[in-house]
Amino acid sequence: MTNSAIRVLWTVVGLVLTAIGVVGLIASLGHLAGVDNQAPLLWSGLLRTWRDLDPWGLVILGVLGTFFAWLGSKLLGRVLRARRYPVLGDLDLRSVTGQTAAAGPALPGATRVRGARLARGLERDLARDPQVRRASVTLAGTAPRPELWIELQLNSRAGLTAVREHVAAAVERFRATSGLAPRRLEVTARIDAAGPIRVH
Repeated sequence: MTNSAIRVLWTVVGLVLTAIGVVGLIASLGHLAGVDNQAPLLWSGLLRTWRDLDPWGLVILGVLGTFFAWLGSKLLGRVLRARRYPVLGDLDLRSVTGQTAAAGPALPGATRVRGARLARGLERDLARDPQVRRASVTLAGTAPRPELWIELQLNSRAGLTAVREHVAAAVERFRATSGLAPRRLEVTARIDAAGPIRVH
C-alpha cells in the first residue's frame, strides 16, 4: 500500500470508530429516536442471530478479530517502520539514466519525485540570495531534457552580474541533483516596478 492509501484507510477507520462512539453516546443519553437508553447494548434480534450461529459464531468472530488484528499490525508497521528507500513522489526519473520508465516497478533506491517539488526546490535555492525577493520556476516538457523558465523579482540594488552567477550556480545544482539538463532555459528578472530585464 502507498502512503496515501494508508492515510486514507486510517482516516476511514477513525471516522467509523468516531461515528460509532458518537451514536453510542447519543443513544446512552436518550437522544436517539426509537432507542431506549435503558435497553441492553445487544438487542434481542442480534442475540437470537448470535445463538442461531452457535457454535460457528465464535469461529466467525475469531476470524474477523484475527483479520482486523493483522490489518492493524500491518498499518502500524508501515507507519512506524523506518523506510530505507522512501518514495518521494510520482515523477519517474529512470528515463534520466536511460532506462525505460514503463519497464516495470522501480527497484529499491529508485527515486520518484513530483516535478512541482523540483521547481519549488529550485525556487528556494534561488531565493537564498538576498538580492532576490521572489523566485518563480516553471518546469515543463519531459525528462531528461525539460524546459525551464525562471522569473525573479529583484531588489533595487541588485547587480545583474552577481544575479547571473547565482542563477547559473543554482541551475547547475539543479542539473546535478535531479539529473535533468534543461534544453531551454529562460530567465526573466524584474527590478521593482521596472520592465523585465533578460538575463542571458
